[in-house]
Amino acid sequence: MSRTTLFALAAVPVLAVSLASPALADDETPHARVVTAESPVHSIGANQTETVTVTCPRGTFAVSGGWLVSSASIDVTGNRAAGDRRWTIRFENEANRSGRVQAFARCAV
Repeated sequence: MSRTTLFALAAVPVLAVSLASPALADDETPHARVVTAESPVHSIGANQTETVTVTCPRGTFAVSGGWLVSSASIDVTGNRAAGDRRWTIRFENEANRSGRVQAFARCAV
């Protein structure tokens, strides 16, 4: 299991290429709009797990997710879509003291 120390976002390569390269975009197709939704900061107890779900605004779809953790002892053991507008991240704290976690969702129109 890999450890996460700060922040990671799962990439959506097709969307990233289409947004970053105007030459690949169809002139008749409107450009996708991407926004970030975030959860409140959650406390996670020593040797505990915490599942955090973020909901994208109406009219958008969850395309990826990311997280912020307060310690390298907190692992991400799940990172997935939980419906059209929701993204869920599961954290596992392997430390003997509590920590903090926050989840993010990238939402596209």
